[in-house]
Amino acid sequence: MNTPQDFKNTVFHTAIIGAGASGLMCAGSFAQSKILIDRNAKFGVKVGVSGGGNCNFSNRFVSAADYLSQNKHFCKNALAAFTPQDFVDLLHAEHLPFEERADGQLFSFGAVPIVQMLVRRAKAAGTQFLPNTQALDVRLENGLFTVVTSEGPVRAQHVVLACGGLSFPALGASNFGFKMAQKFGLPVVETRPALVGLTFPKPLQARFRQLAGSSLSAVVSCGKHAFEGQLLFTHEGVSGPAVLQASLYWTPGQSVQIDFLPHINALEYLHAQKNKVHSFAAALHGKLSAKTAKTLLAPWEGDLPNAPRPQLQAAAQALNHFTFVPAGTAGYTRAEVTAGGVDTRAINPTTLEARDVPGLYVIGELLDVTGRLGGFNLQWAWSSGFAAAKALEKLF
Repeated sequence: MNTPQDFKNTVFHTAIIGAGASGLMCAGSFAQSKILIDRNAKFGVKVGVSGGGNCNFSNRFVSAADYLSQNKHFCKNALAAFTPQDFVDLLHAEHLPFEERADGQLFSFGAVPIVQMLVRRAKAAGTQFLPNTQALDVRLENGLFTVVTSEGPVRAQHVVLACGGLSFPALGASNFGFKMAQKFGLPVVETRPALVGLTFPKPLQARFRQLAGSSLSAVVSCGKHAFEGQLLFTHEGVSGPAVLQASLYWTPGQSVQIDFLPHINALEYLHAQKNKVHSFAAALHGKLSAKTAKTLLAPWEGDLPNAPRPQLQAAAQALNHFTFVPAGTAGYTRAEVTAGGVDTRAINPTTLEARDVPGLYVIGELLDVTGRLGGFNLQWAWSSGFAAAKALEKLF
């Protein structure tokens, strides 16, 4: 993508800062003069890591209930304006294949074709591209915005902050969008890593480190939220889909509970095994790996047939209700998304324009709207980018 030579002498209708999922969708969804600014040489780099590179681009069953926000109704209008089927229709028009997996998850066969489609749409809509360019500041003077960049000033009647959150700093994530929002008086809900692994306190790290790399099916609960799926032991704690889902609702100091034997009453099971095997770990043969069973039940290595009921109860508690208070998370470097963000009370839910700063729009992950794992966050990017585009299209 070539840097436009005349951008310094042009007043654009819209300057979009951030060429991720929401920024690209916005740029390709309306035909006014616009420029798309991104610090990376390639656009849509974070889309490229979605779904392990396969791009979990949406979910058949999207609703506002799938999102965490201080305003649980905020995302309804945008989600209704651009639905999962609308994105599927774009893929059909481009003859791009995709597949539906468990729980309505929609995956493309590789993220690159999705990004290429989005870039083509943006080009067709008359977008000028400014890659390899860092936005340094946004100023508003006499009703005109100036985006100060490493390549020079960009002037525009409207600015869209599509800068993303703080996750994946290696891909260019920064706090620029939050800084600009606060500069213009938009409050920011405290941010934190989300859809991320949880770390054990030091004693548990030492106990479970030998299981790093092992996975199993479990139910992970945080407060009133429970998620069944794969759990992966790491060198520092636990990860995997079930843990990532629970992390969205976890707050520091809160306990997390793991059921390592979903749908099995561990107490009844151990009691039934008392006269069949000689050890607690052996009783779990076929249910858990030998290493996992021995690690979980290390405090109860005694003779199972002669174990008193309190010992059985304690072991069963560890299997069905293993409870710990995480030391923290694996951080933004490993987080799928950023929870928190620009307070939605300051944003019009239909247009995504700042209520008190006409001409300033905020979309995507920068907002305090965070979806569950399974395609919900990319759908929010598409929907919020499209909603802002349709509002901007009406402005001359």
